[in-house]
Amino acid sequence: MWVIGSSLAGYLYLFLHLVLHVPVTLLWWFWSVGLDGTHIFGTALRTYFDRDARSRDQRLLYGSLLVFFSLGPLLVLAGLKGPLAIFVGTWAYYHVIRQHYGFLMLYKVKNRDLAPRDNWIDSLFLMVMLVAPPFHRFFVHSPHELGLPQRIALASVPGFEPLMWAGVAAVAAAYAARTYSRIRLGQSLNVPKMLLLAGVVPLHWLTFAYMSWQAAVPTVTIVHNLQYHALIWFHNRNKYAAGGAAGLRFGWLPKTAGTSLAWYALAAILFSLSYRVPGFHLGRGSDLAFGFFCGFGLTHYYLDSKIWRVRHDPSLRQSLRLE
Repeated sequence: MWVIGSSLAGYLYLFLHLVLHVPVTLLWWFWSVGLDGTHIFGTALRTYFDRDARSRDQRLLYGSLLVFFSLGPLLVLAGLKGPLAIFVGTWAYYHVIRQHYGFLMLYKVKNRDLAPRDNWIDSLFLMVMLVAPPFHRFFVHSPHELGLPQRIALASVPGFEPLMWAGVAAVAAAYAARTYSRIRLGQSLNVPKMLLLAGVVPLHWLTFAYMSWQAAVPTVTIVHNLQYHALIWFHNRNKYAAGGAAGLRFGWLPKTAGTSLAWYALAAILFSLSYRVPGFHLGRGSDLAFGFFCGFGLTHYYLDSKIWRVRHDPSLRQSLRLE
């Protein structure tokens, strides 16, 4: 319901903005404080607030804080605030794609859908179908929406756009042909995988067809946030459920917020408010503050690429019930 059905939240945002004309600012604040900042708390809960994780991964956790909370201010001091914003936005979008890819692979593992040909075509289809929509909008037609010179628009390059569309069509045709081939051979279809793709791929095409980045960011990211909360809650409930001293060895907050949905929601909202609101107001008045508060997102993106590697972490496989 939450991993696949979360795409409905993105379609709701499309409806609210395009049909009911709800202001972007209202949609942005609800998403930013209520879902995006809170999902970063989810990462913090199983890393910085987890006593075992702090002890085991000191270099990773504290090194990440040092690097990424320094990177933003250093780039601002170097006069690179614009490139910093584009870098953060690009990594954020890649982070969303990687999570969809992660769930795609989890569904493939759970459903024994691991033929090399299918792994290759599934990965290619997902990446092309999620990268092409923003690329087409911002780099083929409207780089000015990102603050880039309009002269770099690739639509002015003869033959580039038809070539891009031909590539997208070829990937879609290859995916359809492989699916049809499996049906003809009597092979079972991986329904959860296909439902996941059917939810997120059209959403990204519709979003970037009708929305610039200010409205597109919460629309595509809200899906990612809900998926992440579902994954974190499932992980934490399994990991921190032990009673007595065994459960408390991770720390009071992981034990409490990891097993009580009400405590999890309250702690996540307080965490989000504590940095999103001051980050917004201070970032508007100070470029250095903007660079500093970018550290929250950058640290999250980096840590998230390290802490979910189920292949190399037996305890994580156990917490996710993948053994």
